Amino acid sequence: MAELSKLRKLFHQWGGNTATFFSIIHLSHDLSLGLLVALLPFIRADLGLNYLQSGLLVSAFTITFGLSQFLGGWLGSRLSPRIVMAVGLVGVGLSGLAMGFSPTYYFILCILVIMGVSAGAYHPLANAMLPSYFESARRGKVVALHGIGGNIGFAMSPILGGLLAGTLGWRFGYIILSLPALVAAMFVLKKLRREKPVNHEDSINHTSNVDDTSVEPTSRRLGIIQALGAIAALCILAIIVYFIAETANSYIPIYLVDKHNVTPFYAAMLLGIIRGGGIIGSLLGGWLSDKCGRKQALLLAIIAIGPVLYFVTTLPFSILLIVTFFCFGLLAQMGPITTLPLIMDSTPAYLRTTVFGIYFGLTMQGTGLLQPVAGHFMDIYGIVYVFNVLALIGITLSLVGVIFMIGTRLRR
Repeated sequence: MAELSKLRKLFHQWGGNTATFFSIIHLSHDLSLGLLVALLPFIRADLGLNYLQSGLLVSAFTITFGLSQFLGGWLGSRLSPRIVMAVGLVGVGLSGLAMGFSPTYYFILCILVIMGVSAGAYHPLANAMLPSYFESARRGKVVALHGIGGNIGFAMSPILGGLLAGTLGWRFGYIILSLPALVAAMFVLKKLRREKPVNHEDSINHTSNVDDTSVEPTSRRLGIIQALGAIAALCILAIIVYFIAETANSYIPIYLVDKHNVTPFYAAMLLGIIRGGGIIGSLLGGWLSDKCGRKQALLLAIIAIGPVLYFVTTLPFSILLIVTFFCFGLLAQMGPITTLPLIMDSTPAYLRTTVFGIYFGLTMQGTGLLQPVAGHFMDIYGIVYVFNVLALIGITLSLVGVIFMIGTRLRR
């Protein structure tokens, strides 16, 4: 009985049934979204695409995905978040089905645009709704559990998609793995209609080891710049690091095929290892965020990711490189997971939907713009050269993170 009581307490600390529900919906949403990069070698071979055309496919999704975050946040603050979220899930599911029946390159581009627009409804709304169910001291772990759902979806999609593509063709990967999003939409409409959030507005457990950036109760409404002023510079650094990590991540399967001569099937499987590392990164980031503080946990991820990306580009193909891929996935996910509760604690409830729309819009939009640029330079200089440049930029950003860490300790 004592062990069962401890498990229940631990489950409660990580968000319980509510966080688990959001995590499962997140998994269903991201399962089909994670297929494009994993199946890109199959699509490239099927359609005879070059690097630039391959990058444009990714950008067709990520650019619209980024822009639609602003739209999703705006709609969620004016309409029922439950309805907007469900409509987005239906759009993602139907777009995934359409991918499986796409006859040409340009038709695929159009479908990916529609998928990107539909996918913009989930992340701003889910992350804005979560703080209303939980007090500040648990938000790091709650965000982590929610993020795990997306990471499991992204980790499963290349493995399942690769298996389906290798046996039935890449189109069946989209057809089969888009169905969970349609099912999830029904559960969102049903469960969130009944479940009411608890008013934890800006509640702070002063015994918890979180940063002092939480919003204090106030009768005066703050603007976005005022609310985020104290953490703006750190958030900008975190977003830039995200740009570099995701740009590299989007080309890793092709990088493995072209540099290390692995098969497209094996490259898709190895991408699953990176995303598996993201699952651990979510848990570790959420726990550290609540235990050691939001800023410290975020800076740790920023400082470590540059050297790890450098090793990704320099190590020969071996078990050590596969372990490095796992670490890269861990740190790449740990950064966003520690950024989200930092923003939650710094933003009043009436601004959260808008702020998260802006945050996810910037992160998605930035990677969408960088991916075709990276693809263009890969066509000119080669994919290995571009990955080396990304690694050097990552190391530079890690050094900036060290400066932030030193400045934070000096101010204390």
